[in-house]
Amino acid sequence: MNGWMGNLLRVNLTTKTSSIESSEKYFKYIGGKGMANRIMYDEVPVGTDPAAPENKIVFAVGPNTGSSAPCSGRITISSLSPFTKYNAIVDAHMGGDTAVRMKNCGFDAMIIEGASDAPVYIYVNDDKIEIRDASHVWGKTTSDTTAILTKETDPSSNVVSIGPAGEALLNLSCVMTGIGHCGGGGLGKVFGSKKLKAVVFNGTKGTEIADPERVVALNKYVIGDLLGSNNNHVVPSVPQSWAEYDNKSTRWTGHPGMTWGAAEGGPIDTGESAPGQPTLIGYRCQKAVFDHGAIAEKYTVKMTGCAMCPIRCYGSVFIPQMEKATGVVGSHANTCGAQNGFNLSALMTKFNDVEEEGDGKLIGSVYGAILSDDLGLWENYGELPATLKYFMKDDYKLMKQILTEEEFNAIDWSKRDNGDLTFMNDIAKCLLDPNHSMHNLTMGAYYISEKYHDILGDEYLHSQAIGLWGPIGAKRHHGNECDAQVGQLTNIIYNRDGMCHTIVNITGSGLPYAIQKTIVEDLFGEGCLDAPKDYTPMNESKARFAKFGIMRQVLHDSFTLCNWVWPMTFSPRKERGYKGDLSVEAQYMSAITGQEWGEEELDHAVERCIQLHRAMTVKAAGTTDMRNNHDVISNFIFDMDPDKQPFTPGTVKLEREDWQKALTMFYQQFGWDPTTGAPTRETLEKFDLKDVADDLEALNLLP
Repeated sequence: MNGWMGNLLRVNLTTKTSSIESSEKYFKYIGGKGMANRIMYDEVPVGTDPAAPENKIVFAVGPNTGSSAPCSGRITISSLSPFTKYNAIVDAHMGGDTAVRMKNCGFDAMIIEGASDAPVYIYVNDDKIEIRDASHVWGKTTSDTTAILTKETDPSSNVVSIGPAGEALLNLSCVMTGIGHCGGGGLGKVFGSKKLKAVVFNGTKGTEIADPERVVALNKYVIGDLLGSNNNHVVPSVPQSWAEYDNKSTRWTGHPGMTWGAAEGGPIDTGESAPGQPTLIGYRCQKAVFDHGAIAEKYTVKMTGCAMCPIRCYGSVFIPQMEKATGVVGSHANTCGAQNGFNLSALMTKFNDVEEEGDGKLIGSVYGAILSDDLGLWENYGELPATLKYFMKDDYKLMKQILTEEEFNAIDWSKRDNGDLTFMNDIAKCLLDPNHSMHNLTMGAYYISEKYHDILGDEYLHSQAIGLWGPIGAKRHHGNECDAQVGQLTNIIYNRDGMCHTIVNITGSGLPYAIQKTIVEDLFGEGCLDAPKDYTPMNESKARFAKFGIMRQVLHDSFTLCNWVWPMTFSPRKERGYKGDLSVEAQYMSAITGQEWGEEELDHAVERCIQLHRAMTVKAAGTTDMRNNHDVISNFIFDMDPDKQPFTPGTVKLEREDWQKALTMFYQQFGWDPTTGAPTRETLEKFDLKDVADDLEALNLLP
């Protein structure tokens, strides 16, 4: 069998049994997200509590996983959301080595069901499956758990684990693998509710490829002609001899004179890495410098990343003086998580320098990332620290209202302003304690708003400071700041942060707007791409562009490919006119499976996955009226910049009436009822989902 392994592993934690089944019936959902969502639809009844034994966890990969295609080392982990309204289907898309290692065990997917009465971990060693005691690692950090379990299984094992946050059943908890690779979505709580500490993979099988030579040729083409830095930043940040353009905001930061300052054996100059130089591509993305500024250069050991990825977007740093300041060894690798604002370091109002000017903030950010990763605490792209800061504003006014006097006085709040990093530990201890009132701030924004509505009103959910895309409680990962209505529409499909890089990969490419506009309008029509902070009213071209963003996101999450780099809309090569190639995914699908797939056929399979996901969300919400219940966006998007009107230069605010028009056009692109936004029977049957249509009809959930 080419691409797919043909096997699905089922592990029941209640009965301590496992079985292997055929995965073939799920192939029409491609893999990854599509496959995992269909399994969840088939097996988890609507209304199931995310923490109940009846909820399931599904790991799934796609035919591209393990193929050697660039940036194909992703895995989808699906379950029910613990932290948003409706507790609907949610997907974590995790990097690292897990995807390839699970597939090397011979499985396209793994279903974890039931719940153990004592801590356990699952050891998958090819087709030998063991459910082992985990009492000795229960309470341990994710890094300690990884070290212990690799030692007792195999040094090459891949470990996916939860930390104390998942054990404490925090809604905002995650699973971790390797160094800094996170699977969010609140899945740490689901693991913890099942007493599942970890899953360990150790496989020796390979993925069968129908046409290996064609795959190799595609790899050379993609790496040489199409691949930019991560997030498809296709121009360098500073002038280079080969480059026509540069843009200081891009992640293509490597250049002559910039080094991995802490590299083994001495500093390594990143130099120029022009297109067509695959051996140098890993020098392009100097992510620590991008996140933390010039000071991070001298502490960068190397760039690292996920399996099958030449980009290496993880800044691996070593800060010797960090141990003196915190007691923790200053070694860490991460991408977004180490950014100040995305971890508990955002709570600090001061950072004390240790040995040189500016090293305090770097140490604080990295320490916050290490602490969060070790605890398995999920910041949800800054939602958790934003919420904590919101409750700390105005001299801790709200915090004093939710904490008892004893709890408030037990915290040394002066540490925050004095630059004492142990303040983060103090707050984390409160968050993890189920008997502490601050624990409630880990419920997620929707549930926080419900619990404390008498003191928060509606302002908290709609606050720009919290930055949700809507009142169901999902963080706005990318929104209208990326591309007006288009960027905002890409968020409404999901039940967590949209994680949709497809649009920001274009708007954040570094290419001049005029070139972006020409290329993208050739694809989706005139007026699809607005200039930054110069937005125009909604039109059909924008609706097509928004659909494209969702379609490619779901394709990559199912196939699997990294959305930080794909799709290849643009190219770094001047001789191509900076045009990318959107047919590449279908070419890989054909080469890997041995079945010829065109873009149209692949799009049809992708849209089947989207239609299923939308139907699942309708079932969870218990209403067809998605427009007024699920697809509502935050008020601040319409109310910001009160001195400016929508569609005037200099603002990203939108207009309420235009947003409703945008929803209607978007719904029509997917064949949904234009009034409610719910899938129709005709559309579901078009994508071979008659059984889903029948289910919705029985629940009176067809428009």
